[in-house]
Amino acid sequence: MNSNWEKKTIGDEDVPVPSASAVTRFRKPLVDYLISGLEENDKWVRILAIDLLGSAGDPRAVVYLKPLLVDRDRDLRTISAKAMDMIHSQQDVVSRSQPDRCASCMIRFIAEEALTQGKPRG
Repeated sequence: MNSNWEKKTIGDEDVPVPSASAVTRFRKPLVDYLISGLEENDKWVRILAIDLLGSAGDPRAVVYLKPLLVDRDRDLRTISAKAMDMIHSQQDVVSRSQPDRCASCMIRFIAEEALTQGKPRG
């Protein structure tokens, strides 16, 4: 099995699945391709691209989706808002699942001390 795949046990069976790094590498060109679809003249191509960008969850897409929130076409506005919600909710899940790597960093201690000293005493 190459480095792009890892084994996961599902039930009582080991199943090969793509590694997280392989999925991330695949998602980058896919998101770039979908972003290019936002410029198509065909409304339904644009809607499909918007929907898939939301499903991909890549935060780079937000910059390209924001202008569509005020588009003249109600369908484009609606699907863009849903896609952005999907991206934000996926990012929330990712940020909650990752440990705080700076919990014991010196800069955090300094910042907390500075904030404590700056508060008025009451």
